[in-house]
Amino acid sequence: MNQKIKTGIICLLVLCLSSVARSQNKAVLPDKLSNYVGRYSLRTDLVLEVKRDGDLLTLLPSFWGSAVILNPIAKDKFASLLHPRMKFEFGRDENGKVISLISSGNRELNGTARRLKSDDLKVVEYLLSGNAKEAIKKLENSDEKVSERRIVRLGFNMLRFRPSMAKVALSFTSAFEPKFQDSVDLQHVLGLAALMNKNEKKAAAAFRKALKIDPSNSMSQAAVRLLDSQENAPSAPADSWKLPFDIDELFQKPSEDEIKKVRSDWNKRDLSVKNVKIEFQKDKELSGRKYTVQIISHTVQGHKHFGAVLIPKGAKPGKSPIVLELHGVNSSYSPFNVRKAKTPKILGKNSLNAIIAIPAFRGNTLILDDQKYVSEGSATDAWDGATDDALAFLNVVADKVSEADKTRISAFGKSRGGTVALLAGVRDKRVGSVIAWAGPSGWFSNMGTFGWSLQQQVQWGLWEKWKPGRGWGSSSQFIDWFLTNPIQKQTPSLKKVRHQILASSPLYFLENLPVAQLHYGVNDGSVPIINALEIKKALEARDKSAPDFTLFMHKDAGHDQPYPRAFKLSREFLHKHFSRHDQ
Repeated sequence: MNQKIKTGIICLLVLCLSSVARSQNKAVLPDKLSNYVGRYSLRTDLVLEVKRDGDLLTLLPSFWGSAVILNPIAKDKFASLLHPRMKFEFGRDENGKVISLISSGNRELNGTARRLKSDDLKVVEYLLSGNAKEAIKKLENSDEKVSERRIVRLGFNMLRFRPSMAKVALSFTSAFEPKFQDSVDLQHVLGLAALMNKNEKKAAAAFRKALKIDPSNSMSQAAVRLLDSQENAPSAPADSWKLPFDIDELFQKPSEDEIKKVRSDWNKRDLSVKNVKIEFQKDKELSGRKYTVQIISHTVQGHKHFGAVLIPKGAKPGKSPIVLELHGVNSSYSPFNVRKAKTPKILGKNSLNAIIAIPAFRGNTLILDDQKYVSEGSATDAWDGATDDALAFLNVVADKVSEADKTRISAFGKSRGGTVALLAGVRDKRVGSVIAWAGPSGWFSNMGTFGWSLQQQVQWGLWEKWKPGRGWGSSSQFIDWFLTNPIQKQTPSLKKVRHQILASSPLYFLENLPVAQLHYGVNDGSVPIINALEIKKALEARDKSAPDFTLFMHKDAGHDQPYPRAFKLSREFLHKHFSRHDQ
């Protein structure tokens, strides 16, 4: 079968959820949604743009990567469809004209925003439209306060939340350099903007200037150390973390021999069903569908692990496809709440009667209501080890849940979960389809942020001994996942560390990827869009008979994929690839 490659940049035009609108009591639906459409200024450089989309409204704050769907609950009152705790109320004047918007339930948006006139464009709006020239002109020719702090914040937010517009950020901040000649922070933003525009010479000059202004600034020191090969670059801290091998060798592209050894290692692992026990079982409703929810314990490589299984009520023996939901990871390894699973929202009424299986990865905590279930093992084995856990739990569900159809299995996840979904797909032929949202493609490259390479950021983290949550991008977590033992014990060897990193990097194994749907945000500051482009390149290089894939690169989206568009696309994908058998 010829491969059909569907790629495209998908705009953040949110599709109408007509079924939700129809379900609302007509008494609480606003009579004229167009009355609310407009732009509302909440604070300096924070504008809330309200647009109409069919029977619903969307709200997009400045620098957000995904719009909020406003679900009507009463006259002039709305709640976020995805996060109902967020509430919005439109205010009117004595003549009934909408003049304000009060928001609550989100610290960033709490407060009262005033409605703007159509010709009153704000500086931030010019910037986000790509017009640095008009933004500069607005500041120079108005009574608006032009402070160093404001320029730095605007420039940095552009780099952080709109990395695809780094050129605009560089043009904007450069215009204010003469005004704030002694600003270390502005030079830092200029240096980062130059890096993101692939101008290392200009970046080095900015960081050297910052260092001259304040020789004690650690960011300036580290940046110059990385960019300036001159002998007068600041020396590294004497107490910095040391590796027992060369960092340049650590980040070398993997060889074919290394790739073969990882495949061989995977094939030897024991992920068989052991010591299975149902710890909890109760009927619950999620996203409008009733499920029998089970918490199951089992043993993986000598450790007790847990997982949740959601079995739709009315499912018949052997007729329900399985969706593995694979959760993400943050610097504190936060617990995963079953009630916050995305798959029930994707499936909605779940006409497929799909079983949802949610493993708690090693060292991670699963929460259901007030009960916690903690899987044994090290949470730092967060990628390759997590994939073992996912496949081991899949084995449990396929073996012990009578309703499961073992011939229809899909893996879904976001962020770390997206990577684990890709790894599960390339490692286990039973996984017939994959949905990956914003999954890192590999850890030898592609994950550097703000113009730095990941290697540079990791080196920086070693100098300053970054613990998880500090520093740039994923660098401190990379150190936690892969380099803790080399730092503390001076073992294992370079070969073993590279093996672990490679086994956590699906990019080098994509020839075995089944049919897949992939979602990435063009302005993702955590998982840069280069990850999507490298995956696309690798998949297009496969044989023409390889399974299909669809790649969506959502314009303006960040790490969160656009709601409800990504949910709808994922639901359609699952229906298409699960529909070959009767339910």
